[in-house]
Amino acid sequence: MKKNKLKNLIDKSFNFIFKRNTLSFSVPYLRQWTGMKRRKLYLEHTAGFSPWIVISKEILNNTWFFVALILIASFLIRVWHLGSIKEEIFDEVYFVKFAQNYLTGVSFFDIHPPLGKLIIAIGEKIFHNSYLSWRIMESVFGVGVIWLGYLIGKNLKNKIVGLFTALILALDGMLLVYSRVGLMDIFMVFFILLGFYAILKFAEKSKWYFLMLAGISLALAASIKYIAGLLILVYLSVWIIKKISLRKNWPKIIIFILIIPAMIYLGFFLFNFPLNKEFIKKVLEWHVQSLNYNLSLKEGHPYGSKWWSWFLLIRPIWLYFKDIGGKFICIIGLGNPLAWWASIIVIPTLVFRMIKKDKTSAIILVSFLIFLIPWAFFKRVLFFYHAMPSFAFLAIGTAYLLENLLKDKVGKVTVVVFFAILVFLFIYFLPIWIGSPILSVDFYHRMWLKSWI
Repeated sequence: MKKNKLKNLIDKSFNFIFKRNTLSFSVPYLRQWTGMKRRKLYLEHTAGFSPWIVISKEILNNTWFFVALILIASFLIRVWHLGSIKEEIFDEVYFVKFAQNYLTGVSFFDIHPPLGKLIIAIGEKIFHNSYLSWRIMESVFGVGVIWLGYLIGKNLKNKIVGLFTALILALDGMLLVYSRVGLMDIFMVFFILLGFYAILKFAEKSKWYFLMLAGISLALAASIKYIAGLLILVYLSVWIIKKISLRKNWPKIIIFILIIPAMIYLGFFLFNFPLNKEFIKKVLEWHVQSLNYNLSLKEGHPYGSKWWSWFLLIRPIWLYFKDIGGKFICIIGLGNPLAWWASIIVIPTLVFRMIKKDKTSAIILVSFLIFLIPWAFFKRVLFFYHAMPSFAFLAIGTAYLLENLLKDKVGKVTVVVFFAILVFLFIYFLPIWIGSPILSVDFYHRMWLKSWI
């Protein structure tokens, strides 16, 4: 009797699942089992059966689950002990103060446009100017960068490329560090990727609202650091490579990529200057002063680095260091070595594939170079963080090439080994990325190059 009741319960459970399509099982033969065969399969092979086993397997076959897991884990890591360092970290001494000036109405000069400080000011306003408040908005945008990486990879090819891109971005130390300090670069990377995603969607769908989103993203990125205005060259490269007619779309381009972004960009300077007949003059004077500073800056810096050295990880940036009783609390702006050193293989491979008429490789490669090569012409001191936009495109390119390796067994093993090492290195370097106390001997084990100290 009990056995019949158990069989009836099993039948009802399976009928509920299959008839109502609550789950879409990934094991093909399972759909073919009906009636007694299904009961026999259950009774013989799944003694102690728990529906969570089947559900877990099904979820693990869905990309969305992995993406959600990556985003949640990334957010938790970014906010863990976020306000534990009770002092200013690196350039927080400038940008946090500038953000506070916006809230108090104090005039000041900064060489960057207003938006980055305004975003920091939002966190300060919500969380009452605490150490957490300086850094919380960066954490939110840092997770957004990972989400955009997934969307871009998915758009360029498929969900696997998106998943791989999200993983590489999530496991990078440079992006993690700049998602946990009161600095502005992570905001810029977010809007650059948002603009890139929008222009890809416009190339695919030809919908005006994607072009408008691309224009807004361009304005927002440039309103943080105007070097991000190079994004317009990325748009142009996508149009050329995808053979989108500029002549056909020129009215929309003028409106959405030139006029509206210019108005948004100027609008943020209303936080600096009053809207009167002198407004445009004041904005122009600010740009002249800012450009003169950037172009004439001759002073060196102990953490300065050459543009060509960034993806070799020769000279990182120390944002914070303190020795407390033999334990080091430190934050180093250093990328995940595997993710950055992969450029040695990824970039030449993208060049080769571009020559072979692979449009996706061409778009990724050109975007990478657009945000890297201009730094070669700057005479001022440069820093490793200037490479962050280019790294985002390197991550996309790496994911794109890794997905192509999944066609054979050797390729699949290569992909597994790559991500296994990437995860290991992330865990290994995590203490010196998030300021977790570490013994001096363990600290020096992580200093692989003398130039890292």
